[in-house]
Parts: sequence; structure tokens; C-alpha cells
Amino acid sequence: MSTVEVSADELSLETKGTTGQKVAVAVLLLIPMLVFAITPIYNFKGPELFGITFFYWFLTFWLFVSAAFFVGAALLLNKMERGR
Repeated sequence: MSTVEVSADELSLETKGTTGQKVAVAVLLLIPMLVFAITPIYNFKGPELFGITFFYWFLTFWLFVSAAFFVGAALLLNKMERGR
């Protein structure tokens, strides 16, 4: 059985980057969560779009928007990890 040595730097939970970058990541992750959590924002039948009620097309639209937010947050975290 072999052992794997791990340095303290690899175990560190601290992320490089400025406070502004960390806040930006938090905001990018929180916006979609808040939109999905506040149901009265989108709990309507109308207006319809191509015969689809507002409730469904709004949630579908936000799935794509959320993916863009998550990708942006991931890219910013990668940039922070590289130390730029």
C-alpha cells in the first residue's frame, strides 16, 4: 500500500483573489438561486409565448441564463486560482 503526500498548500481552503472578485462570484451564484426561490415573480399564466404559459417559458429562459452565470463564476474562480 502506498502513501500519498499532500502539502499544506494543496489542503488550503483560502482562495487567491481580491475581495471584489470573491463578491462577484458570490453575486453570480446568488442571482439565479434567488430568482428560482422567489416563486411569486413568475407564478402567472400570461403572457404566453408561442402558446406556452409564462411560468414555463420564464423558467426555461432562466435555466440558460443561470448556466451563463455559473460559467462566469467558474471562469472567475479559475482566474483567481491562477493568481492573476
